[in-house]
Amino acid sequence: MFIDFFSYFTSFVMPIAATDDPGYLIAFLSQLSLWGRVALGIGLVIFVHELGHFLAAKTFGVKCEKFYVGFDVPIKLGPIRLPRTLGKFTYGETEYGIGILPLGGYVKMLGQDDDPRKFEEEAKRIQTSNGDGDEEGPIELDPRSFPAKPVWQRMIIISAGVVMNLITGALFAALAFGYGVSYNPAIIGGVTPGGPAWRAGIEPGGRVISVGNLTDDQMHFREMRMAILTEGLDNPEKPIELAIQYDDGVRHYKLRTEPHPENNDLRMIGITSPTSLIFNKESAAVPGSAADEVLTNEDAGARIVAYDGIAVNSDLIVPSTPFFDYLYSHPEKTIELTIERADGSKRTVQLPPQRAKTIGFRFGLSPITSLTDDGAAAKAGMEIGDQIIAIDGDTQLDAYRLPLELSSSSEAVTFTVRRGEAAEAKELDIELNPETTLQTLSTTSGIGGDIAINRFGFAYQPTTDIVRVLPDLIRGDQAPSDQELQVDDEIHEIRLVASDAELPPELKDERYDPLLEKLREGWTVDGSLPLGTLMETIQILPEGTPVQVLAIRPSNGHTIEATMTVQRDDRVWSERGLALTASESIQQADSIPAALSLGVREAGRRLSDVFRFLRMIPQGRVKMRHVGGPLEIVNIAKNEAERGISPQLLFLTMLSMNLAILNFLPIPALDGGHMVFLAAEAIRGKKLDEQLEMRLTMAGVLTILLLMVVVFTNDILRRL
Repeated sequence: MFIDFFSYFTSFVMPIAATDDPGYLIAFLSQLSLWGRVALGIGLVIFVHELGHFLAAKTFGVKCEKFYVGFDVPIKLGPIRLPRTLGKFTYGETEYGIGILPLGGYVKMLGQDDDPRKFEEEAKRIQTSNGDGDEEGPIELDPRSFPAKPVWQRMIIISAGVVMNLITGALFAALAFGYGVSYNPAIIGGVTPGGPAWRAGIEPGGRVISVGNLTDDQMHFREMRMAILTEGLDNPEKPIELAIQYDDGVRHYKLRTEPHPENNDLRMIGITSPTSLIFNKESAAVPGSAADEVLTNEDAGARIVAYDGIAVNSDLIVPSTPFFDYLYSHPEKTIELTIERADGSKRTVQLPPQRAKTIGFRFGLSPITSLTDDGAAAKAGMEIGDQIIAIDGDTQLDAYRLPLELSSSSEAVTFTVRRGEAAEAKELDIELNPETTLQTLSTTSGIGGDIAINRFGFAYQPTTDIVRVLPDLIRGDQAPSDQELQVDDEIHEIRLVASDAELPPELKDERYDPLLEKLREGWTVDGSLPLGTLMETIQILPEGTPVQVLAIRPSNGHTIEATMTVQRDDRVWSERGLALTASESIQQADSIPAALSLGVREAGRRLSDVFRFLRMIPQGRVKMRHVGGPLEIVNIAKNEAERGISPQLLFLTMLSMNLAILNFLPIPALDGGHMVFLAAEAIRGKKLDEQLEMRLTMAGVLTILLLMVVVFTNDILRRL
């Protein structure tokens, strides 16, 4: 940890020494300020906890010998011996300091030490004469020692740290709400294709005001998601009740959660947060996209105020809903956008369709995977498992072209489906009449890989078998060879073979790193990420980029390795590259009582989160990847501090609640362990056997040390 910090620090110091560019100095000072705020925030939480112990001890006349934030332990790295403290001073009878090991803090009271090895030594220190010289008489304790105080006073001293964390945690949150908290509101921007919310017919554009037992007119999306997650984990078979406020009233639903496609330990109902109509401040468009052709750097931070002459209605709960429905329902249409810049000036641009890219073949359709309740398909008799084999007589079906053709359909469409297997299979013609529904997400945006056509109320998945090869894109009119892809070949893996030098500069962005890394490793189509994500990744690659395709030929079981290139397709892609920001709201208290009320509520919710987490541990629902140690705490603290003062204060609230509850667990050497010993003493009327208490404390210390090793290791592995 010290080496990591030293490397990070010198990465800024060295350039400053090598250049006169003031930008390096500004960057260094900015990072120094950031890390200073992080250290101050975490240190403050530890400080107030120990301050609680200190003030309570002083109130009852206990002598406090040390007050430390951090532990002043000897640390030796080979021949290097680190100082025990970063600074210390003595005032009165107490030594105050900052320890070299930033993993907590302590108040050393006379007669009390959590190190079992010092039990006997500490016990002898506080023994005094009985006053008449009789060494055989009863042993008296120093009246200013911790053990000499009544049980009730010692209980208050031990619990005071937790109480201080609870109080200051609520105050941190109150300050945050007084300053103003920016948050993503619990508004439905879209419903994931094929998910529980999609099947229930929940429409975008509503505000969630109730989830289970959580009711809040200004609910944060994070709170809603956490409530759904925990309710789903606690009662996976029990439907969750939702109340959603729309512009025309409140609608009520009961939904059963489902495992997250990418993580079975999580539960979801398939609701996504909304996107605003405000362009990103850094860039208004994704490089190389259709939007990049018409938007400029001056448009960054601007907002869309009209599209094809339709003014954006800012009075709606989600003003962006009609726009996205229009955008995704007209994928092949050039749309006129009216945008307003920060200076108030307006201009119009013609946003063309986004031309798709391909690697030379088409994917087929799986059987129907989901139906919308009371949707067009369900009402017409279509069933899950039906295999679409023709649409209006056309048998040339393509998983990614179909939604483009049907997303804006206003006429009845006849679907020919095959129902049943083998000899029992039969073909049916089902006529579907499209319904007016909102399409605010790309039809391929399902995290589980589903492709949904909302107007007709059904969803399917792309298959891994090739239904068409595009010879004009890979070899002209030449006949295919045995080593080239053919219809019915099953795609197994796609690998990026282009070097970094062959990729355009705009792809050298950390946002693309995970996807490109997965492509370099070999993207297996039956892996954790759906095929739709792979196709979206193909769209960002420049034309001519070589990729290696590994396929299996079912007729003979042979493996085919073909090198394909990314090419311009003859169809469009639903995403056009608009770089829009997430919808945000500001929740700000208008008075001190209101801020305190919000602070107490926030502290209570974070307390509930901790209790819920602890309750799930013995149930086996908490995995190691859900647990973070000191390194993860610092990382989160840094991220929140970068966002501003309010996010950092809310993080300190969360940290305070965690510190309060975890410190009060009944583990010897922690505050909760001391309380158990004191409670036993109060019940028995005398102290526990010192040897038993020492052994239990030693076991507690070893448990804590083992836990620290585990969480530290987990933090390190998380970053490898």
